[in-house]
Amino acid sequence: MIAAAAVLVVIGGFGAWQFFGRAARESTVARASEPPPKPDEFFPKAQPLLQKLCLDCHQGDEAEAGFDFSLAKSTEEVRKDRKVWERAYEMFEAGIMPPADTLQPTKEERDQLLAVLNEALYAVDCTGGIDPGRVTIRRLNRAEYNNTIRDLLGVDFEPAADFPSDDVGYGFDNIGDVLSLPPLLMEKYLAAAEAIAAKSILVIDPKLPSQTPIPVDRLQLSKVALPRDEGLILVSNGGFVAPLEIVVEGKYKLSVSAAGQQAGEEPARMEFKLDGQKLLTFDVKGRNSRFNEFSHEVPLTPGRHEWEVTFTNDFYDQEKKQDRNLMVKNVELIGPLEIDPSTLPGSHRELVAVKPAEFVTVGEAARNNLREFVTRAFRRPIRDDELTPFTKLAELAVSRGDSFEQAMQIALQGVLVSPQFLFRIETDKNPNDPADRHALNDYELASRLSYFLWSSLPDEELFAAADRGDLDTAAVLQQQVERMLQDPKSQALIDNFAEQWLQLRILDEITPDPKTFPEFTPELRADMQEETRQFFGGVVREDRSVLDFLEGSFTFVNERLAKHYGLPDVVGNEFQRVSLEGTQRGGLLTQASILTLTSNPDRTSPVKRGKWIMEVVLDTPPPPPPPNVPELAESSKANPDMSLRQQMELHRQNPACASCHRQMDALGFGLENFDAIGRWRDQDGKLPIDTAGELPDGSRFQGPLELAQILKGRRRQFCETLAERMLTFALGRGLEFYDRCTTDRIVQALERNDYRFSVLIQEIVRSEPFCMRRGEEQKP
Repeated sequence: MIAAAAVLVVIGGFGAWQFFGRAARESTVARASEPPPKPDEFFPKAQPLLQKLCLDCHQGDEAEAGFDFSLAKSTEEVRKDRKVWERAYEMFEAGIMPPADTLQPTKEERDQLLAVLNEALYAVDCTGGIDPGRVTIRRLNRAEYNNTIRDLLGVDFEPAADFPSDDVGYGFDNIGDVLSLPPLLMEKYLAAAEAIAAKSILVIDPKLPSQTPIPVDRLQLSKVALPRDEGLILVSNGGFVAPLEIVVEGKYKLSVSAAGQQAGEEPARMEFKLDGQKLLTFDVKGRNSRFNEFSHEVPLTPGRHEWEVTFTNDFYDQEKKQDRNLMVKNVELIGPLEIDPSTLPGSHRELVAVKPAEFVTVGEAARNNLREFVTRAFRRPIRDDELTPFTKLAELAVSRGDSFEQAMQIALQGVLVSPQFLFRIETDKNPNDPADRHALNDYELASRLSYFLWSSLPDEELFAAADRGDLDTAAVLQQQVERMLQDPKSQALIDNFAEQWLQLRILDEITPDPKTFPEFTPELRADMQEETRQFFGGVVREDRSVLDFLEGSFTFVNERLAKHYGLPDVVGNEFQRVSLEGTQRGGLLTQASILTLTSNPDRTSPVKRGKWIMEVVLDTPPPPPPPNVPELAESSKANPDMSLRQQMELHRQNPACASCHRQMDALGFGLENFDAIGRWRDQDGKLPIDTAGELPDGSRFQGPLELAQILKGRRRQFCETLAERMLTFALGRGLEFYDRCTTDRIVQALERNDYRFSVLIQEIVRSEPFCMRRGEEQKP
């Protein structure tokens, strides 16, 4: 076989890879041109309010958190330090700033300062052409690679399982700016391509059938099967089970060498079984080291089978001290000896459809086999000359003595390590001109759509729409989105968007204290995750309101999770939809997965729960805690008879903590009726639980359902958060200030259409950032 490195050399060498690797690491997200100049009113409008409300703490060398607001004299200066001012805007809007123990603004003053900051930070003309931004060329992440291989070749395994973890940016692992290409990953690509090719194209010659030895360490031994030399000695009717992984249907030979330690009048006997069914019994007459081959031919279907070999007539002569045992070695699966070509994998039949013949050269056969496949792998029509590097690989392999099937395996490896496969590449007319806004072509749009909703390549129907050239029309795009959301492959939107948005993957790393919570098991953890996945899927596939994420009065549970919640009449391991009417649960906030991942190992954490709500639901993450603040555990030890609420109130007497904890703790305490693994409770030990809360804007609530209503009252803020997160995931880049035009339009569409989930998706795929791109702004 040709060395893997040769594949890279033939298809373009390492120079091309260095280019693509470098491109994948470089950020190309450019900033849009600022709005047309106009009289700058920031300083005269903002300065009096900043002086009154902020500059006592945020001025000079000792400015709190390093934020010196006295330096901003103009809109331009605010925009130069945009991230700091955006953070200030969010804190001021949420009522976290100014701190509660300082002078507070009137409602008119707060509204005025917010309006001035909004104009300075986010003013952009949304009436003309919106800046679509620029997405960095990005490689397939691990999930996308697995799904793409699955849908491209039908190979039923996860070749990216041992790839390095993908870096995360803006909360997601599909962001082009952070999807680098380290040398280790390049090695993994080569190894994966070889493994995929071996499973996709089978090298079969019934005249020279392959022999697959099954080593002793892969055999499932009974306790009376003892290793001996290179084989086993079976005593007291011992045996073993050999696992068989069959790829192609056909006739195979089961073969083993055996000899006996003879005693008594009968020879040692050996029995073959296949998948629990007896095949036949052999008399093993050879003695000690005189091994003979024993075999049997059987038809086998694709999949896993179990071949069992047992010693059936144990005997011991007490008087003569003679013991009858069976010795075996050389356990092998041979074949296939015969095959039906129609039973070969679809990938094999496609990629070896044409074989070299008298009037068909190796190159011509390879070209015919590869043309359609490479078109799908590159996710666009290909030029004839683009096939040449891969046909040359096949020709080179055959010239060195490989079979045509082996040659096609090597050509396939070349396709799978091509940058055109591993990277989602979009073309620019003028790549260095940021003013060059242009629509994606239909094939690029099809790929954006399929990797958004399926984390995989376009299917046949989506390709057909791109071929026709009408995918970018509103009716066709809407029809495709509706179809794709109902397809089982839309599970990828749950696995890759929902799990990261909701931070659900953190649950895999959470282990509640087993002494405090012995009820928590790996099975219960899996049930918790599955509930949230199915709940999100229910909103998607039933096209429900996105506000159900906050207060939906239904969920999905099996018997184990229902008992955990105290829900009656649920039997079995299968998940089923249940109503939550009349209970204290509703929406995501009261699901055990979220409640557990936001707890400490031995107790609840109102801080973590409040922080989760601020980050995930309201998009107002609190800043990192200031240094030298004592941990809550220290307060707990000093005041063991206090409730958790009292301890936290004492803890946040520190002015540096109070401003953020004022909202964060109140939100978290609204969920205190749920313990650290999500069960309902009325007391924490001997102390009653107080779930009352008041937010900085004066909103008051008692318990989880009223908290959900408070959050629903902030539906616009929640919808903005969800729209921003979903748009980030869909584009594979962080959002910029000019993307606010798009998110505002999405939220307005949700408000007009009962907040239906499909509206969120339809508005994203119709938006300029999703359907268009522009050139890159050149850095000085």
